[in-house]
This record gives sequence, C-alpha cells and structure tokens, in this order.
Amino acid sequence: MLRVGQALLGQPAKHRGSYNLGAPLGRITNFRRARTFQIKTTDSETVIGRGKVQRRREAALQSELASMETPAIWVWYPWRSNPEPPTPALPLRRALKNLHGAVYSELSPRQKKRMESMTFGSSIPDSRQANFERQHPLLAQLFKGTQGRASAFPFWYKKYPTRRHAYENRFNIPAEMLVGYSPEIKAAVSSKMMLATELEQAERNMYTERYAEHDFDTGSPAVTAVKVALLCRSHRNSLLKQPHNTVYKFRLCRLERTLYRALRRLRKVNFKRYWEIISEHDIQDIVQPPNAVSYRWGGYWQYDWNAGIAIQTNISDFLDVRGLNGCVETGRSRAEVARDLGLTYTRTLSNNEKKRLAKSAEYYERLKKFRADQPEASRERDRAAFVRKFTGMFAVMNRKSTAVDFPSSYRRLLHSKVLRWKSKRHGPT
Repeated sequence: MLRVGQALLGQPAKHRGSYNLGAPLGRITNFRRARTFQIKTTDSETVIGRGKVQRRREAALQSELASMETPAIWVWYPWRSNPEPPTPALPLRRALKNLHGAVYSELSPRQKKRMESMTFGSSIPDSRQANFERQHPLLAQLFKGTQGRASAFPFWYKKYPTRRHAYENRFNIPAEMLVGYSPEIKAAVSSKMMLATELEQAERNMYTERYAEHDFDTGSPAVTAVKVALLCRSHRNSLLKQPHNTVYKFRLCRLERTLYRALRRLRKVNFKRYWEIISEHDIQDIVQPPNAVSYRWGGYWQYDWNAGIAIQTNISDFLDVRGLNGCVETGRSRAEVARDLGLTYTRTLSNNEKKRLAKSAEYYERLKKFRADQPEASRERDRAAFVRKFTGMFAVMNRKSTAVDFPSSYRRLLHSKVLRWKSKRHGPT
C-alpha cells in the first residue's frame, strides 16, 4: 500500500526501486521548464518563448569547429581535468617568427632558388670587361698583348678598384692573376672550394656591385638594403637548421629592423630599385605590416617622413601629410608637392620678414649678375674679402667678458652668499 502511494506521488525514477506499472501515465513535470523568457535580438526585436532547452552535443561542436578556418578555441569537456588546445595547434611560443610575429616554417621558393644559385658560385659579368675597355683603352690594349702569359705589370688593375670587386675566386684573387699557374692551384682557389661564409660574401659583393652608385659605394640605401636582405636570408636559413639558437634569433630581429628601415629610406630615394629588391629577394613579409591596427598605430610610419627621418606621432590627425613627402614618380621635392597641392606649413610672414627676404634675394641676384658680367672684378673682391678676414683688429678677450651670468658665476667676488640647506634633516643652518 505504501509503495503504491509513493508511485502515485510521482517520486523520481532514481529513487524508485523498479519501474512500477501502477504509476500514473500523466507524470508531474518540472514546471520551471515551462517558464517564459524574454530576449532581445541584435535588431532590437523582443522574443518571448517557453524556454525549450537545446542539448549541446559533442558532434555538433566538432562539426562547428570543422567549419571554421582557424579555430583558436580551447575546448573543455566537463569530465576532463584541463581544457584541450585547439587543433591545428597554436604556433609554439618559441616558433621562428619574423619582425611582425608571423611564423615561418621554411624559406620561400624564391629564396630557396637564390640559396641554390649562391652555392654554384658567382661569376663576374661581361659588362665589367666592356667598361674596362671603354674607360681605359690603352690598358686594355696592353693587356690583350700579354694574354696567355704572365706579365710583369698587371695591366688589368683598373678592372678591380677594390678587392671586393674580385669575387669569382677564393681570397679575392682575380682570374688574371692565375694565368700561368697549375690547374691544381686554380682548382684550390676556385669557387667550388669556397666555404659557406665565403659564398655568402661573394654573393653580397656581386649585389653590391650591381646596386652601387660608384666603385667605392658601400653605404647607399640600395646597397645597404640588398646586403642586409642577404644577411637576413642566411640567418633565417641557419635558424631553420638550428631553431634554438637564441643569439641568431636576436641577431635576425635586429637585422630585420635594419632592413625595414633601409627599405623605407630606399623607397623615398629610388622606388624602382626598392620594388626590384623586394620582389627578387622575397622580403615582402618584412615590409608589409601584419594588420590594420599596427599599420595605423604601430611603427609602420616611423621612418616615412623625410627620406627615413622618423615620424613617431599621429601627426596625420592634425596636419595634411600629403605635402610632407616628395614624389618619387615625378621627381618633385617636398616643397614642390606642397605647392602643387596648395598646402602651406608655415605661418604667414610679417612685413618686416617679407622685406628682409626680398632684400636678400635682390642682393644675391645682383651679386650673381655682377659675377657673370665682371669676373675679374668679382675675383678681386673675393680676394680682398679673404685678406680682410685675417688682417682685422680683434678686441682683447678676457675671462669676465665670457661669463654669461657674472653675478652667479663669480659670486665669491661680489661678497654675496646664497643661503643653502646644509642637510636634508636640519634645514638651512
């Protein structure tokens, strides 16, 4: 009787001993489930419902994750102690990253191709001989007379202004110097015997010669950019072999910052070469900011103002920056670009300043005309001014005339004393 009464009261199934067919068919449900609820959608529409519970199944979760491109979601199953990392996994903390934090797992195809071509050794281009014959015809003719045998005087010496111009053999030995030596010696100093560092140096010299503005140029923007780009590639390559070389990681970061800055300078000077170096050595990932946020707020504009002098402010919010840069395509200067856009960055001059500028401009125009019309008289005038510089009378300078603030500098002479605090504790006495 008691058991039938418990069944009629609708006791939960987990407390019942067994399923009792005598229990009522219309069971008492949980009334909290039927409570209405209100939510507001994103388009401010109110939805009222009876709160049907939706079960969250693991299969649905997995299919949802599979539909996402890069799910960076840590999944926690309640029956496990820790959340599970996302798959595919997040990049490791010590992964190899470039300047902007983008992970690289290998060299790009173009960079691999450049590495291969480096191992074959570099040969001096034919234009070197052509330039030599054009610039020094006499030496070239004398050299042709001695070809095939060693001569007492190296008639080819003008071909190699510095030792880095001879990069086809080891130890910077020009091919002309090896004339008459045995094939064993030639093989020993050939590019096939070069170490990896020597191959890198030879490649660097080759690109330096290609981008140099003159024979002794080692520091122009294009040369700096291409040399640092090659160094970056070799560092990155060695890091892919030795991923835990922390010293090389720091060096690579420093080199990439240097390359970034060199490229920003080169962009202002010669845009064509800038783009050529980027495309040939595949360093777009260093130039390109990683996202719009760092493009706006990061250091992307840091070296963009005056051929590499830094803007470190959000000056574009307060100033029209279009007139702050020259135009590479038309070759106009910064001032000409501002003039063509109708922009001015200076205050209006006072009448006195305008007058003085006009007078000085008139003076220099007249001086120029005088120099063109009467060269002898202008030369005589310059000579007299030069002599006058050294024959003038100078006032005798003494120590007191150099003191800017005499009462402060020579207080002892004026017998005046400043009351000073003797110590931090006791005050002025």
